[in-house]
Amino acid sequence: MPPPLIRSATKRQFLLQLDLDPSDDRTSQTYWLLKDEAIRAYETQLQGRRELLRPEYAAQDPPYAAAHFTAAAFSSVVQSIYSRASPQTRPYYNKGCNAQGDNWVISWMLYHVCRYRDGRNIRARSREFHADDDLEDSGSSGSSSASLGSKPTGMFYDAARNGYRR
Repeated sequence: MPPPLIRSATKRQFLLQLDLDPSDDRTSQTYWLLKDEAIRAYETQLQGRRELLRPEYAAQDPPYAAAHFTAAAFSSVVQSIYSRASPQTRPYYNKGCNAQGDNWVISWMLYHVCRYRDGRNIRARSREFHADDDLEDSGSSGSSSASLGSKPTGMFYDAARNGYRR
């Protein structure tokens, strides 16, 4: 089992930690399956849920950052994602389990889903809502291949995610 990865690690680091080849199209499909499960959980269990916030953020308006939620609320969503995992994503989630019931794979993905909705990220406020889907370091100013400016080959526009996907 690979060691845990910090939530702020890049997509490239995340994929490599899971022994996935960032240049392989199958990796992109796997990544989107993982991300889609996190997006659905965020939208149904966290989005706009003020009662799940830590007290110091209770008066803040949405969208919320991952750090604004209580540890118990975030952990509950992580466990929910794991329990509802598809056969395609379960093997990757199994790589992130520990004895305490935490799962760094799901936590990393859910953190990034929150991150690109919390309004702090410059890319999230731009037309590149899912700019984490590029493989650049998080501090990079390069444009994502999934931006709205041009349609990447072999991809379609997904309005729910405000970008192109395979």
